[in-house]
Amino acid sequence: MTSMRNHIIAVTLFSVMMLLATACIPENRVDKTKFAELNQTALELRTVITSSRPCDVPDALVQKLASGIAAVRDRASSMAEREVITAYSNLLTTYRDGMLLCRSRTHLAQFTFVPKGRIYVTQEIDPIVERYDLATEKQLYKPTGQIWRSIDGNSMMVIWESAVSQTQNVDFLVNYNQ
Repeated sequence: MTSMRNHIIAVTLFSVMMLLATACIPENRVDKTKFAELNQTALELRTVITSSRPCDVPDALVQKLASGIAAVRDRASSMAEREVITAYSNLLTTYRDGMLLCRSRTHLAQFTFVPKGRIYVTQEIDPIVERYDLATEKQLYKPTGQIWRSIDGNSMMVIWESAVSQTQNVDFLVNYNQ
């Protein structure tokens, strides 16, 4: 009986030691300091898009996010850190998509055939419509009889909401895997 109890204790201790050792493997860790600047940039971007003027995202701030991702990508030393970099890259794509919709809404508003409050779906916008499953509306260009599509002028809000959600996901990835 004592031998069996000693065996169970030994197996339990071994299991606990293995569990602790596994938790310390760098592959399961994120060095939070590597991502401090990226996190700050993401928070600044989130502040802009949640303000009353979300389309005023400074290009320089998005470029700073892109540069930060490139710099950290070379220093990733664990699978968890590579996962964080992928999440930041997806966030960057989302910001670029939102900015493109903002520019399109402003640029295309000058054309009288585009109904007020709508964005003309160009070839450049089409992948964004697909990626975010944005609702489209068919329009008729009367002079030529051509059918074209438009999306609601506030469609970028779907993208900005996605960016906020992705920023929260990145925060979780960085803080959970310490």
